[in-house]
Amino acid sequence: MSRRFISTAARLSLLSVGLALLGACAKPASPSAMVPDVAGFGAGPASAYRGAITAGEVSGGSKTSPLWTSQVDNPEFREALVRTLMESGLGRADNGRFRLDAVLQKLEQPFAGFAMTVNATIAYRLTEVATGAVVYDKAITTPATATLDDAVDGQARLRIANERAIRANLRQLIEELYALPDRPGVTSSRRT
Repeated sequence: MSRRFISTAARLSLLSVGLALLGACAKPASPSAMVPDVAGFGAGPASAYRGAITAGEVSGGSKTSPLWTSQVDNPEFREALVRTLMESGLGRADNGRFRLDAVLQKLEQPFAGFAMTVNATIAYRLTEVATGAVVYDKAITTPATATLDDAVDGQARLRIANERAIRANLRQLIEELYALPDRPGVTSSRRT
């Protein structure tokens, strides 16, 4: 009887530990949390860019492993990029005059900490589709921090810091795209 009791107690203990670990699993970044608020950006973009940019290739992201750390995956980042372009008045679902490619070059994350600061470095390239002319080509690095006030769980703090770093990066991108000079209409033939 005592062996059965110990065995049952051991199983319950293991189950409790397993459930506790599941509660602390890493979760991927939320695309909606990475979309910046673009209200109040002034006059907006030059007319050549309004509703003219289609999101192109997005790469460099990493899938989140529930047993390791929160990351930003390519589909999550792409969704945030598309939504940011649309909400800023720059985006077009498909066949835009311009294509914006993005490479998540680095997501520098702390291993642990009460205040976790993440640095996101993303390289963007805006190309005029018809001519192949590169209109904008820049890597942007933005930091963001999440503290105990944001979340007690370290994995949640890291996810929040990731989302904030990407959101700040996308916000800076939009500010810079809004500052681009207007471009005349395309007169040359389309490159293949």
